[in-house]
Amino acid sequence: MKRSRLTIIVLVFTLSRLLLAAVRVPLLVGSDKFFDYRFFLEMSQLSDQGWYPYLHYWSEYPPLFPWASVGMYRFSALLGGGLATEAAYYTLTTLLRIAGEVGSLVVLSQIARDVWGDMVAERSALLYALLFVPYYLWNGAFDSLPVFFFLWALLLLIRNRDKWSAVAAALGAATKIFPALIVPIAMCSLPGWRRRTLYLSCFLVVLALICVPFLLANPAMTIASLRNVMGRNAWLTIWALVEDYYGAGGVAPLAQRFDPSSALLGDSQAGFWWPVTVVFGALFALFFWQWWRKQHTIKQRDPLQIVAAAGFSLHLLLLYSRGYSPQFLMWMAPLIAVLFPNRRGVLYLATLGLVNLVEYPLYLKFFPDATALLVFVVLARTLLIAIIAVNDLALAWRTRSQPGIAPAEAALASRQTS
Repeated sequence: MKRSRLTIIVLVFTLSRLLLAAVRVPLLVGSDKFFDYRFFLEMSQLSDQGWYPYLHYWSEYPPLFPWASVGMYRFSALLGGGLATEAAYYTLTTLLRIAGEVGSLVVLSQIARDVWGDMVAERSALLYALLFVPYYLWNGAFDSLPVFFFLWALLLLIRNRDKWSAVAAALGAATKIFPALIVPIAMCSLPGWRRRTLYLSCFLVVLALICVPFLLANPAMTIASLRNVMGRNAWLTIWALVEDYYGAGGVAPLAQRFDPSSALLGDSQAGFWWPVTVVFGALFALFFWQWWRKQHTIKQRDPLQIVAAAGFSLHLLLLYSRGYSPQFLMWMAPLIAVLFPNRRGVLYLATLGLVNLVEYPLYLKFFPDATALLVFVVLARTLLIAIIAVNDLALAWRTRSQPGIAPAEAALASRQTS
């Protein structure tokens, strides 16, 4: 990809996000409406009383972002009190999330270049920039940060920078669980037990350096946080429909989180969940076992197979997940843009974006009693994710004569997969 074209795409993309933020942030300041922005602000304000996540209360998120949020709030408090602090905090958090998404755009373009070549990489970047709806700027989700770490770890793995890939995966897992998927992909694709052991060791060491201090300082709150992440009840998924639940999910309010037992409030009691876990666990095990065997039959690692394996793993995890939030599209969009830089990718992203818009804000904000609408959305989204997962699986098994093909061949390959 010509650097000038990539620069233009990144600049226009960044400007669009900054313009959206310029509209959103002033509306947030002084508002008492509940959004993720407001939640993280109120959580960070507990530091005024000397209370911090994982030390004094549990969190439904891994520790990296809650503590980054506290840090941004403490800095904002130095700029003045009241609305000035609020405005500074919202601005800082929004800029951090924009940085994560811009970084993801740059990284995904590099992944696409390694997979298909320069010509198709430009198409992937444009596809992502034009079709992805930035929900996080509206509702305050911070997923752009772990998505960046996820993609960065994937790129470094493709480029044989094992240790730094493991570090990026650990930073992502300490922000949200999904980036840990890179670890089994690395274990299957890296040649030799020495490189695999080094990768796993680096990942575990970095993750331990972040998480173990909290476990030692207050094991009850750390364990409560983990149990909440792993055992939350279902929402906005097919599993929630089976449980006859049509809400957006939720956890205990901040005031109750000083009690570790409150992390278990609302836990799903559905008897079918263990069989579901066994089935999906078997699917994951079967895939990684067979893919590991395939990787040991090829002489040269193919970036396409590695990225497709990451896509399949992610989509299979989303099918298994008890909950779904609209910002989860942020995880799917980059890999779809890389793996399907064609009309199929346009169809996938456009349909997922439309389904997300029907779910939020249409259903959740305006028609929360129209449960039939949610049933349609959940079934349509689940079917589409399953279709994408099957196509990811096909690419993960695809054998090319020349991995890292030239631009002209990349264009031909793209047409063949459309």
